[in-house]
Amino acid sequence: ATILKPAYDVEYDYVDPTCLRRTLEVSTVEGLFLAGQIIGTTGYEEAAALGLVAGANAALAARGEAPLLLRREEAYIGVLADDLVTRGTTEPYRMFTSRAEHRLLQLPRRRRDRPRSPEIT
Repeated sequence: ATILKPAYDVEYDYVDPTCLRRTLEVSTVEGLFLAGQIIGTTGYEEAAALGLVAGANAALAARGEAPLLLRREEAYIGVLADDLVTRGTTEPYRMFTSRAEHRLLQLPRRRRDRPRSPEIT
């Protein structure tokens, strides 16, 4: 065999993320929480963010406490989790700030934390 052109290709299987609850628990397997590449994301940041949510929710579930649910308008992690569990993915998912409809509210200093100006209500 002769190599005509060197290339790089990575393929992996993943669990359809639409089978997860918002807590990242598999809806058909109580107590099984998933995060990272196994649910179709790519990138260290996405894996870490989802791992935080899944890990927190696994611990909270084990203690019988209310889950950690981050909404789209509250956090980029909320956008990431919501996109995956409601829309799924057909290719490795990356979190882009452009996916967040409420990104101006998610700035480090949100409007409610800023001093109010008389002309802004």
